[in-house]
Amino acid sequence: MRAIKIITFILSASLCLLASGYRRGDSGHAIGFISRQGGKARHPSFLKSGGNRYTQIVTATVLPGYRGNARMVLEGSPPVPCEMHLAAPVVDLKLRRRPRLEKHTLFDLQPGDRIALWLVMHPAAGTSGGKYFLAFYDTASDRSLLRIPIIFTDTETTNEKPQTR
Repeated sequence: MRAIKIITFILSASLCLLASGYRRGDSGHAIGFISRQGGKARHPSFLKSGGNRYTQIVTATVLPGYRGNARMVLEGSPPVPCEMHLAAPVVDLKLRRRPRLEKHTLFDLQPGDRIALWLVMHPAAGTSGGKYFLAFYDTASDRSLLRIPIIFTDTETTNEKPQTR
């Protein structure tokens, strides 16, 4: 019986280790900080061009000094239709305050808030290459709070440095 448990554990750990190295070419993750001074993205997100659907996961923290509502826009040319979804826990234990998302606007952001946003992009067929920004703007002043570079390339990664402003 003990040998079966050990074998099951080894197989499970091996499968998880193998799967951890796999990254689909249609998804990326970006980390940023929302602030009144324009925010900062840790790095750009690189996606392999040529697909018809991409998922960009964005996690961000609201830094002290900013409180308000943020409008989000995917900037770039040609325009890419997109949907935005705020991640929510399966079971909300009310341990953390959560802002509200309606149409591309985050309402009631406060210092210390952490958001996890799913940006689903649907570029036109045949679209290849291009640089876009997921931009966050304060709804009251239209001031930039954060710009996250999303770069479509022929390869999945590159050494280009982020341009967040």
